[in-house]
Amino acid sequence: MADPAGHILVVGASSGIGRAVAEHFAGQASVTALARRADKLAELTDAGIATVAADVTDLAAIGGVLQAAVAERGLLTGLVYCAGVQIIKPLRSLGVDEVARLYTTNLVAPTLFAAAFGNARISTRDAVFCAVSSVAAQRPEPAIVPYAASKAGLDALIRGLARELAPRRAVGVAPGWLDTEMTQAHARLYGDAFKAALEKRSPAGAATVEAVVDAIAFLMSPQARHVTGEILRVDGGATL
Repeated sequence: MADPAGHILVVGASSGIGRAVAEHFAGQASVTALARRADKLAELTDAGIATVAADVTDLAAIGGVLQAAVAERGLLTGLVYCAGVQIIKPLRSLGVDEVARLYTTNLVAPTLFAAAFGNARISTRDAVFCAVSSVAAQRPEPAIVPYAASKAGLDALIRGLARELAPRRAVGVAPGWLDTEMTQAHARLYGDAFKAALEKRSPAGAATVEAVVDAIAFLMSPQARHVTGEILRVDGGATL
């Protein structure tokens, strides 16, 4: 069973969950943090984390990025896919480029990362692939329908990978709303009233980035060695 010690690639590590995951594992494993924002990566480099500047929408480059990371730091024992795009708009207002970017980032790219990850020249036999999904995959709402659909596809990908890539494991986490850079970009929607209502309807309290990172760490640990194909909901019970 894979231990966090080893080489973990974190995709989408510039902010939010991805950055927190990279920082969490940095003390116990060799971490490669991948993101497209060089300024944010510089902060991780200063913290002693190896970084790679790359855009996940450059699909043809994914295989080479993984090969280079493995050549530099050894076979992967884990890959955490945290990159994601959320566009909040009615369907009628969405442009072709927006839809393409959303599905490419949220579903096509993780599919290609997973395909490369399953190669014996890229990862160990007991490695773990983990992806960040969303509760929206099971509860799509107006204005985020393509986002929800992309995450539903990601859930299906995780379950399929668990069978096809075995003995490697494939798992996921499905957060509810989190206070991250992505949601802060929609401050008018997610104001104080929204946060208060969320807290009220969450039996265990509104989830945090730290809670999601803890769930990822568990799923990738030896304690979860018999857990595969599962997507763990982390939302404080808000969607019950």
